[in-house]
Amino acid sequence: MTDLEKAIEKLKNAILQLPKKKQKILATWLNKWANIIKQEKTFEPHFLPYYKRGDIVYVDFGFNVGNELGGIHYAVVVEDNNNKNNGNVIVVPLTSLSKGKRIDTLPSTDVYLGDNIIEWTGSGTIAKPNQIRAISKIRIVKPIRKDDKSISLTGEQMQLIDDKLDQIIKKNLTNTAE
Repeated sequence: MTDLEKAIEKLKNAILQLPKKKQKILATWLNKWANIIKQEKTFEPHFLPYYKRGDIVYVDFGFNVGNELGGIHYAVVVEDNNNKNNGNVIVVPLTSLSKGKRIDTLPSTDVYLGDNIIEWTGSGTIAKPNQIRAISKIRIVKPIRKDDKSISLTGEQMQLIDDKLDQIIKKNLTNTAE
């Protein structure tokens, strides 16, 4: 048995130990991931629209571990000058304010951006700056064509995210320096 076959067998056994719902989510992601792996060979990011700071994109973050945000979510581009030929872009994931949840109960790392930012969700929008990450543009579901509807955050909303990122980074740097 090759190393790859052993690893796949180990993965299969680990998946079978998970609850059925999580198995289904993971199976869906593995099928998507297989397609992404095939797409990598011919992926040309310069054919995508130019993603600028503040643009909201719809992203498949995939299956992640622990409390990392996974699945399909909106995200905001935080990178100031992303090159169209660069296959990656830096984003902060966005999520919705759950019905019945109050703004004052959000984790201190979250940023409430307002109601109906993403009109069709019909709820408040929360940025999760502590989950900032570089993603491959292959993960972007929309917009991927120039005529796809796109929306952007305001400068004030981006400043709220920037301030929270500064706070999170400075706090972590201060704690590690002690």
